[in-house]
Amino acid sequence: MGVFDGLNVLELGSGAAGPVATRYLAEQGARVVRVESAKRPDFLRVLFMTKDSKHGLDGSPMYVLLNPAKESVSLNMAVPEGIGLAKRLVGWADVVCENFSPGVMAKWGLDWEGVKALRPDAILVSGCLFGQTGPQRKYPGFGGQGSAIAGFNHLTGWPDREAHGPYGTITDSLSPRYVAVALVAALLERRRTGRGRHIDLSQIESAVYSLSEMIVRQSANEEVEGRRGNRNERAAPHAVYPCRGDDRWIAIAVEDDAAWPALRGALGDPEWARDPRFDRAEGRLAAEAEIDERIAAFTREHDGLELAERLQAAGVPAGPVQTFGDLLEDPQLAHRGHFVRLRHAHLGELEFERSGLRLSESPGGFAQPGPNLGEHNDEVLGDVLGLSREEIADLAAREVVA
Repeated sequence: MGVFDGLNVLELGSGAAGPVATRYLAEQGARVVRVESAKRPDFLRVLFMTKDSKHGLDGSPMYVLLNPAKESVSLNMAVPEGIGLAKRLVGWADVVCENFSPGVMAKWGLDWEGVKALRPDAILVSGCLFGQTGPQRKYPGFGGQGSAIAGFNHLTGWPDREAHGPYGTITDSLSPRYVAVALVAALLERRRTGRGRHIDLSQIESAVYSLSEMIVRQSANEEVEGRRGNRNERAAPHAVYPCRGDDRWIAIAVEDDAAWPALRGALGDPEWARDPRFDRAEGRLAAEAEIDERIAAFTREHDGLELAERLQAAGVPAGPVQTFGDLLEDPQLAHRGHFVRLRHAHLGELEFERSGLRLSESPGGFAQPGPNLGEHNDEVLGDVLGLSREEIADLAAREVVA
């Protein structure tokens, strides 16, 4: 049993930000139905397709991995009958999630006013780049632009090089976490009052909020934060160092003066490290380049994982820089069941990620991979909307269901 058993969710949109948010619900038992169409497919269905593309829009691991335990109904939203079926599904849904640019849902009569008219206690979640209001609300974009606009790129990289930006589309990863929290709050309020809500989330604003420390320092003290690479203004050494092997690294941080003797001992207490300049953070920060070079000479001769364990045992924060292959074999993740292996009809066995949450009485999880396009047309249109097989076949023949 999941904490969201019995909750019905209708999802419209594309990309990662929406699907990641509703994964939390699906993992805890909600019935999540995605509205999509072969006429205008979710771009994730063509992203990172396998070399053998004979399965077409059902051949993308990215889509399948981001949408486990969900159902797919294929509706052609370019025709009135397709919109009408979507509206009937809104009447069924407790929650409607969308991440289109402002105006798309209104065009279908599925903006907040339209959704309220169909189901007064529904919760509508809108999660586009800039939110539903403001002069830039219709600016189209993805997480790559979002990370730049929100300020992440200004902070990421080396001080003598151009802004680089964090890996991936970070606003697509951050915003769903805020969506999930806001959605749970709205569900609790509805339980108390019977009222629905429109959650208008701006990916840009949620990303800016995640950089609150930098905003406070700028606004309060006019401190201009910039790129530091892996260094820290208050701690040294604080860097990523090369290890034995091809492209293997270890992150080491000495966060206070008490940790320096521990690191020194773990390094074998070399003579250079006994320099009294290094006993205090000020001295280590002044000689950071020299210390980094010395430590790197040591770490190059060691295995990253073994050295990390040795440093951790000595009380020094350290960790190997893991590749994605390492993560799939990580014993801590394996112990907590982070990855679930499921078989997809076309793609074979894949590793699906669970969220990091483990509720004591409802651990959650996934039993089904992401759906093929329109895989659940009969179940959704038949069981939910009460259409007969003949009616569904007719809609398919006329490309209303497509």
